[in-house]
Amino acid sequence: MNKIVPVLQIDDYAEAKEFYIRGLGFEEKFTWQHEPGFPIFAYLKKDELELALSEHGKGHSGTEIYIYVENIEDWYERCQLANIKPAHEPIKQVWGATEMLVIDPFRNALRFSQPD
Repeated sequence: MNKIVPVLQIDDYAEAKEFYIRGLGFEEKFTWQHEPGFPIFAYLKKDELELALSEHGKGHSGTEIYIYVENIEDWYERCQLANIKPAHEPIKQVWGATEMLVIDPFRNALRFSQPD
């Protein structure tokens, strides 16, 4: 197995773009839509991180994903600059990682984790 790319359910692609692209710094690799007015599927990437967003309602709203990062303080600062409010500051956990929780506008939990 090479990699797993999560598909997160969203309700509004314009709002998702604001959060994921402008806020967290992902790049839109492509979007797909049957025709104007139909739900959008988008594929995003930032460095080695890849995820997809879908208005198609196939996923479960309220999903949680772990995103392993090299410098969690950089991600925390990015959130602060983009006015994204993490649920908490980066916290050193007993299981050997420093973690920060961010909830997107669609109730998906993004748990950023920097292994010690």
